[in-house]
Amino acid sequence: MIKNEELRQNWEKINSQLEEVKRFLEEEKLDEALYFMWLAAENLINALKVSVNGFYLKDHKEKTYILKDYFIQEKLKKDYSKTFETLAKYRLVAEFHPYTSIPKSYTREDVLNFLKEIQELKKEVERILIKKEVLDDN
Repeated sequence: MIKNEELRQNWEKINSQLEEVKRFLEEEKLDEALYFMWLAAENLINALKVSVNGFYLKDHKEKTYILKDYFIQEKLKKDYSKTFETLAKYRLVAEFHPYTSIPKSYTREDVLNFLKEIQELKKEVERILIKKEVLDDN
């Protein structure tokens, strides 16, 4: 069972990963920014799953399915599934280009839009974690 302290540590990791995204954007390193954004998004979804279910589920459903499901259940106000699906695809390009069949077609503007979406998801997850008394309401 994952304890609240572990979720709080994970939350700090998410904050650190999003700071890395911003740093890499300043350095015009889009691939690295995308990779860290994907890491943060993965950790956000895992924190969400644990807080909603009260424990870590070992069955690994696709993250896009989880986001869609939580939106349908009204746990999330917005459907982030398409954003995550595209981000996951671009993460592969960012990490493995030119060794993927996916074209490297994202721009700085795309990365900034992903960041905006992930920050919105973070706010929604934070609201849930505060409600579940995992995080303090500061």
